[in-house]
Amino acid sequence: MELKSKNYIYFFTILFVILIGIQSYLLLNSFQLKKREIYSLTKEKLGKIDETDALFDNDLLNNQDATSYYIQLAQKKITLATLESSYADKVNKTEKALTHYVDSLFSPLGFQVRLQKEILQITFQNAQEKLIKKPIIVYKTSGEMTHPLELSSGTWSTEKTVKQLTKEQSTITAEQEDKQYSFLVLRRSTFEVVNINWIVFKELALLLFNSTLILLALLFLFYRTYQNLKQQQKKISQLHDAVDNISHELKTPIATLKVALKTIQKQPDPTILAVMERQVERLENTLQPLHESDKTDADIPITFDQVKMILADFKLAHPHIKFDINEFSTIEIPINESDFTTIIVNLMNNSIKYGATHLSVSISTNKNLFEIQVRDNGIGMALKEIPHIFEKFYRIQKNNIHDSKGLGLGLYLVNTIVGRHQGKIDVTSKINIGTTFNIIIPHE
Repeated sequence: MELKSKNYIYFFTILFVILIGIQSYLLLNSFQLKKREIYSLTKEKLGKIDETDALFDNDLLNNQDATSYYIQLAQKKITLATLESSYADKVNKTEKALTHYVDSLFSPLGFQVRLQKEILQITFQNAQEKLIKKPIIVYKTSGEMTHPLELSSGTWSTEKTVKQLTKEQSTITAEQEDKQYSFLVLRRSTFEVVNINWIVFKELALLLFNSTLILLALLFLFYRTYQNLKQQQKKISQLHDAVDNISHELKTPIATLKVALKTIQKQPDPTILAVMERQVERLENTLQPLHESDKTDADIPITFDQVKMILADFKLAHPHIKFDINEFSTIEIPINESDFTTIIVNLMNNSIKYGATHLSVSISTNKNLFEIQVRDNGIGMALKEIPHIFEKFYRIQKNNIHDSKGLGLGLYLVNTIVGRHQGKIDVTSKINIGTTFNIIIPHE
């Protein structure tokens, strides 16, 4: 049975891990899908930035002015630093307005979006010469981007002469004015949704919560099911032990009765009849605990003489046990003979069953409380056993199931009777030192 229980755990663990994997996969896919939706919406809203002329108030370099700078750079009339400075000035002039415009588009949606456009490459095609060594920013919003995504990219080709670009008088020759300058410009726009992860998390928070709740519920249900299974296995094991022990206890009287019956069939003998009576009584005593809790004796308090007789008979049946019994002749005992007998005999039998050679029995009253104490010097029991000793059919096992006689019902019956009288039982025990049972029952 234990092996099967472990197999259940292994099987559930594998299935649970698979379920977590499926849930994680679905959540990850949902996360990525939501991100793509947000990026698609962002691209759609940013797609026409370049066409919004009023946004920049003509502060950007137009294509004609840009081409003029490229020609001057190709002619070595200006340096690359001058070109970069020109673009940087334009960026500074447009940054605030661009940031405000982008925020106005996305703040209602809770997005924090950054945008940037840059020139990646300027090639002077006449000489197949690259004029810049690093990207030049054309415009951008405030803040730096850490994980930029491409919004758009493209190339711009232009072929102009100096005469086409300027009407100003210059010292250059007519031949220089009519010379064709051809440039290929590679440009790229990028964007970033800074708080994309937080946005998606908020969108999927309910789904994540429900998924986690379902997993925890499954885990809890399995735990409870497994605990119930263990309890059922334990009860079945205890029942098997009880049946085995009953079988063991019944073998001897049944065998004796068979012999006695065969003998008396041959010749009647009063001695044989007495033996048979004792064996029948032994059978009754063996099975009696199974129905002990069903007794409905009248609630007549036991007398002092009855208590004295019960203890005397028990001492007589166990001559090898040393007894210490306190004086209780003036004590009023508020329970009937059957209940008292069940309590005291089962406690003493339990002590002897587990190795006691010395019993100390105390019966007393304290105000409105009736107290019974049974202390022994037996083998004791582990602390973990104490919560279970009052369970039906529970027996602390030693090496062999029959080492300790009984059905595992004695302490169960004691606890049932004490509970019926609204009392309580306190147990203390130490291994190889002994065990003490304290029973307190209230009375008027």
